[in-house]
Amino acid sequence: MNNNILWIIVIIILVAAGLWFLTSPSDTTTRVPSTTQTPTTTQTAPVTTQTTAPTTTRTPSSQTQTSNKVVFNIKGSNYSFDQDELSVTEGDTVTINFESTDNAHDWTIDEFNASTKQVNVGVPSSVTFVADKVGEFEYYCSVDNHRAMGMVGTLTVVAKR
Repeated sequence: MNNNILWIIVIIILVAAGLWFLTSPSDTTTRVPSTTQTPTTTQTAPVTTQTTAPTTTRTPSSQTQTSNKVVFNIKGSNYSFDQDELSVTEGDTVTINFESTDNAHDWTIDEFNASTKQVNVGVPSSVTFVADKVGEFEYYCSVDNHRAMGMVGTLTVVAKR
């Protein structure tokens, strides 16, 4: 009888240790939100036929803008995006080119019903949507508890002038 109790205690300890291991972050460094954006990718303009002259870029070089088409190249890692603040104008067609620098991640924004596929290193994914609402909207990684661990950012959509 005492042997059975011992086995039950060992199993409980193993299950608890396994749950702790699965839910604890693998990177114990503290992330400080960045207010500057330093892209490391090569920027390319979207492949489209334009009937109007290109406008100037309104935000960092990680965004390419032509007319009302805006492209952001974003990288995700444990537990952050390389850009945590994006800005566009109401009515812009926004494309997010997303890639992971480590484990599985994605890029999701609920208010525009837009999400990339969950990707691993070397497998990029893109999503395109129209920013048809004005305001500040949270985007995040929907994998496991990455959002709760701080893998979030803000898309600001300003009204047309």
